[in-house]
Amino acid sequence: MGKKVGHMMNKANAFLYDFAFECMKICKGNAVLEIGFGNGNFFERLFAQASDLQVSGIDFSETMVKAARINNQKLITTGKLQLHHGSSDQLPFDSNSFDKIFCINVVYFWDDPIPHLKEIKRVLKPGGKFYTIIRTKESIEQMPFTRYGFTSYTVDSWKNLVNENNLHFVDVIPVDEPEILFKGNSIRSRSLCLVTEKK
Repeated sequence: MGKKVGHMMNKANAFLYDFAFECMKICKGNAVLEIGFGNGNFFERLFAQASDLQVSGIDFSETMVKAARINNQKLITTGKLQLHHGSSDQLPFDSNSFDKIFCINVVYFWDDPIPHLKEIKRVLKPGGKFYTIIRTKESIEQMPFTRYGFTSYTVDSWKNLVNENNLHFVDVIPVDEPEILFKGNSIRSRSLCLVTEKK
């Protein structure tokens, strides 16, 4: 079941990964962290953005971490990629480690976002940015499987949350996703890249 979920997530999220990388403008030598990488299908695409990258990832699912390690064995062996099993409210990294941190459709599942944001701020370098990719509240409400266990955010609610936790809200970048079919119904979603910075 975990493998099937991973494949479904890859199909649904491929467009959003390209969107995220466009927003992030990754530069040569950047240290990048992905929170919630699933089966790691997009790490090679990430490494194609610039040279000399150091990339780390953390995912809450042990099944996904095992699959990602198999899928990215060469990158791990060369030391360019480090993958960890765990939660983003307890990040296994030194303070001031990353130029850029990103996550795609992850923050809905944080029961309490504050410990996660505090850890993200701790491991970001001064001037480093956190890119949060989410679907709009209106788009989330179209999907019946999001009625339970999801916390959706508006731009204002996210902006207030990060500002209250000592991260500076910088920008919001919207994108309209391609049409997807769910149980015979056509769904058109809008997603947002919410950019925050550690001062």
